[in-house]
Amino acid sequence: MAKPVVMVVDDEIDVANVITGVIKDSGKYEVLTAYSAQEALANLAKNKVFFGLGGNRIRFCFLDIKMPGMDGLQFLAKVRKDFGEDIGVSMLTAWEDEEKWDKATSGFVVNYIKKPFKSQEIISTLDNFFAGKDAKMVLDTFEKHIEKREEFKRPQS
Repeated sequence: MAKPVVMVVDDEIDVANVITGVIKDSGKYEVLTAYSAQEALANLAKNKVFFGLGGNRIRFCFLDIKMPGMDGLQFLAKVRKDFGEDIGVSMLTAWEDEEKWDKATSGFVVNYIKKPFKSQEIISTLDNFFAGKDAKMVLDTFEKHIEKREEFKRPQS
């Protein structure tokens, strides 16, 4: 049986390569790396599956938010519009504010991992997603978003 295909999208080459290495080292997943949103969209287009109901060989993306050209949130909106909601997306970013949380959770992301990340967070995200826990992950992320809203509204000391 073919391994699920995962794509890492991050303009920071060293970060993208570390994440790619973590995924490859697990031995469970095939991984593609894109260093820009445009490169990632090209990978998605190349991996479209036309037989049956369609879909994409790429089943999951780890996505950075802050990238030149098209940022991760713009990319997420384009993926949802052009490729549907069946591709899992995890935001993987150092940037965390209310607006980004709003846009990410409205794009039905499975989680939001803050950099610096732990390797186990990457693998457990994939393991849970491919074990069919994606709906629960999206719901948990949305609930965490509600908590974050309250946190963002509290005065900073």
